[in-house]
Amino acid sequence: MVELLIMFSVSALYSLFFVNQVEILPLSDCRPLFIFTPETVDYCSEIYLMDAILLSYRYPTTYLAIIAAGGFIYMLIQLFRRQNV
Repeated sequence: MVELLIMFSVSALYSLFFVNQVEILPLSDCRPLFIFTPETVDYCSEIYLMDAILLSYRYPTTYLAIIAAGGFIYMLIQLFRRQNV
């Protein structure tokens, strides 16, 4: 259970780190990455949350975080079920 928590923490933090890296790119580099963010923005830091989420799915660490979180939640549910029986 601890392994899943560590794996989730590391991969989730890496995904958040990537989203923050997009914000410091030059506008010419990040503009093609926009889907929902209007083309009229002046800085990459004005990226919409939905675009940031979609951009994070380009990297396998995001999927690793989702799988690890699902496994961790499943283990917690099993633990609570055993205690309530």
